[in-house]
Amino acid sequence: MDPLSVTASVFGLVAAAGKAYALLETISSIQNAPTTIKDVQRETRHTEIALRSLCRFLQRIDPASERLEMIQVDELRVVLADAMLLFSSLESMLELLARLGRLRVAISWTKYSRQLDDHLGKLERYKSSLVFMLSILQWYGLAPVSI
Repeated sequence: MDPLSVTASVFGLVAAAGKAYALLETISSIQNAPTTIKDVQRETRHTEIALRSLCRFLQRIDPASERLEMIQVDELRVVLADAMLLFSSLESMLELLARLGRLRVAISWTKYSRQLDDHLGKLERYKSSLVFMLSILQWYGLAPVSI
């Protein structure tokens, strides 16, 4: 596993999570915004924290360590690729909602509530996978990781 390329991918995800969080902050102030917005915002922040933990871990790890093989490179790539797709999709929807909010257009929240719930579930699953991988690496004593 090349920690440098993975670290670059994770930094990109941290930036995407930060942008999504900022958009969610804007959207949450829109009149009649559903509570799901706050739930997605919370999960986005928790995911960002887990991503930052992974970055710190990868910056301290010895690339020659045999224990790195506890998590297959392909598994990590799949999780990171899924996360990038998730944040891309989420960001597109949030930009639309933010634009509608700035125009003071009445937003039909029921139209977007299912999409928000879907994104929330995906965020929770992604965060769980990430935390699980970090826990495996921490358990095997590669480096102390704080979440």
